[in-house]
Amino acid sequence: MTNYLFRRLCLLPLTLFAIILVNFVILNLVPGDPVTVTDRSQTGDATRSAQLEGGGEENQHLLFREHYGLTLPILMNVWWKTSSEYVHRTLSQLLTRKTQSGEEIPVQDYYALRTLMGDKARFVMPILLDFAQNPLQPLNLRVLATHFLIRGGTQQGYVGPTLSAMQKTRNKEISENNAKLISWRITLTDTDEQMEHKIQLLSQWYAQNKDRFELSSWGKTRTLFLETRFARYLSRVLFLDFGTLRNDNNKTVISEVTKRLKYSLTLAVIPMLVTFALCQVFGMMMAVQHNRWPDLSLNIIFLILFAIPVFVVAPFLIEKIALHHHVPFTQTPIPLRGFHSPDHVYNTLTSSQKLSDILLHIFLPLIAIMYGTLAVQARLSRTAFLEVLKQDYVRTAHAKGLATKTILINYVGRNGAITIITSLAASLGVVLGGSLIVETVFEINGFGRFFYEAILNRDYNVVLFSAFAGSALTLVGYLLADLAYVALDPRISLE
Repeated sequence: MTNYLFRRLCLLPLTLFAIILVNFVILNLVPGDPVTVTDRSQTGDATRSAQLEGGGEENQHLLFREHYGLTLPILMNVWWKTSSEYVHRTLSQLLTRKTQSGEEIPVQDYYALRTLMGDKARFVMPILLDFAQNPLQPLNLRVLATHFLIRGGTQQGYVGPTLSAMQKTRNKEISENNAKLISWRITLTDTDEQMEHKIQLLSQWYAQNKDRFELSSWGKTRTLFLETRFARYLSRVLFLDFGTLRNDNNKTVISEVTKRLKYSLTLAVIPMLVTFALCQVFGMMMAVQHNRWPDLSLNIIFLILFAIPVFVVAPFLIEKIALHHHVPFTQTPIPLRGFHSPDHVYNTLTSSQKLSDILLHIFLPLIAIMYGTLAVQARLSRTAFLEVLKQDYVRTAHAKGLATKTILINYVGRNGAITIITSLAASLGVVLGGSLIVETVFEINGFGRFFYEAILNRDYNVVLFSAFAGSALTLVGYLLADLAYVALDPRISLE
């Protein structure tokens, strides 16, 4: 047992690493710019717009992309190998908006090329500086080179709700440096003397900071593997730092998930335990009464329940049970929404009253969550118990004269529960997923709505945390299931 647990615990981080890697790559390869936001047109149709490089919002857009590591390659960074010919060709295409063959570059491809060149800028700073200083180059190409030179020199400060004094000091230095670089940006109104002066200032600035951009052999190797999106994200995850929300850097993912923990755990764990108990009862009843009226009638009921979608049941419960009705034998209205009463009422209740208030509020949501799972698990239990009832050791127990109750509990129930435990172990991973429809209909601020909104907003940190936490819970669930097998069946050994 000890050796088995040690092996499983050693494999756990490796498995999580592989899961994070696959999810991270898929998420980063999804078509579309993660910075794109969803808007509504005047007609109510959904439209998508993005803050593109250039214009007054360029700096804000850049800081956002750098904060999420979107300015780096996904897994391996070889941008330091970019040649002078590539940079010259890219700058020329951006100026003419045409490919080498003379074809017009589509708008979307043009901005994608511009963004990519901006991302590569800090790895090709010497090349950009040479173009900017070379009087033989066209004037507009020199101006564009200085634009990307400034782009590569700007840095992003530290963000988050808890910054140290050192980080705040560093943020001030970065802000001053960025403001200085931006003030040297060449504009259309600049004279030739002003342009040459700004290029000279940029050259002097680069000479003072070239150690940041000129890579040694070790620096190139380090950049190859560590200056990537995945390495940057993994370095934070190792310290259990899952980042901040996309729309608010003062709110961490962990803190927002913690706020919703009591809601989704309640709506996940209670149905799981109740379903396990009820499916054992109904499964045993159907197996013992195989092909008789209790078995047939329960089968039909569970098939009907399984066929009814939750988005039909949840509104039905509100309209037919909660709306305009009261709790039996009382004058208390059946709650329609929320996990408990409003805070100004809930905070005045005693502990027992708070518990009753919560149970009253979540009674209908629990039914909406549980009925479908119960229908599936009960039929699965029926099949498992039927298989056990055919085993020789059950017939032997009957031949020994053991009581039917003893046989059903100690022999059939324990062995049949193994199948159900496997199914429940796999469902442990969806605890953090919540129930989107139920939480939305009953206005419960749980994980389901939180993660759904994160997907719509392309909030990488929240989506990746969801995949990480769900995978970890699933692996833990399977480990607990293996331990439960040993407890239920002495014949099973983990050695």
